[in-house]
Amino acid sequence: MTPAEDKYFRLQLELAKELNMLVMIHTPHRDKKAGTGRSMDVCLEHGLEPSRVIVDHNNEETVEEVLEQGFWAAFTIYPHTKMGNARMVEIVRHYGTNGIIVDSSADWGVSDPLAVPKTAQLMLETGISAADVRAVCYQNALTAYSQGGQIKESHWLNPQPIDQRQMFNDNSVLRGQEPLIETSREYALIE
Repeated sequence: MTPAEDKYFRLQLELAKELNMLVMIHTPHRDKKAGTGRSMDVCLEHGLEPSRVIVDHNNEETVEEVLEQGFWAAFTIYPHTKMGNARMVEIVRHYGTNGIIVDSSADWGVSDPLAVPKTAQLMLETGISAADVRAVCYQNALTAYSQGGQIKESHWLNPQPIDQRQMFNDNSVLRGQEPLIETSREYALIE
């Protein structure tokens, strides 16, 4: 961490504490192990509860320390770089499911927004139980992120009907199109 990064990281942590928000840390690309350890140390210095901090972009050299300290260990799965599906399977085999979150990305590099279901399928094919797959690919993320009170499973299982007649700051995205107006929406969670 540069002095500027450290300064603004600390300010963001204080803001998160003040607003009672969760914290997500993106581990550094270089010297990942030392940077991850330092980030967690700074969180603890600021009095944050590790259970309210998600440390993302973990790998084999960071996961053990993250889990031992009680932080959430998230893994962003990429098709060609960083953490891949097969490596993720081995991490779950070795460390279990407690505190582990499998996620994906759709960012500036080559990424795969479907990496989570693909990793889940590989886990099932290699003998990891459906309950364990559900934990790391769904439930742990829901548990971690719902602590902030802004996300609930009911938001996508029982979403509000769409009414495109509603405007935001007197603006519409319809541009002359007929608005979609639903009376209800329901979805089922696939087990």
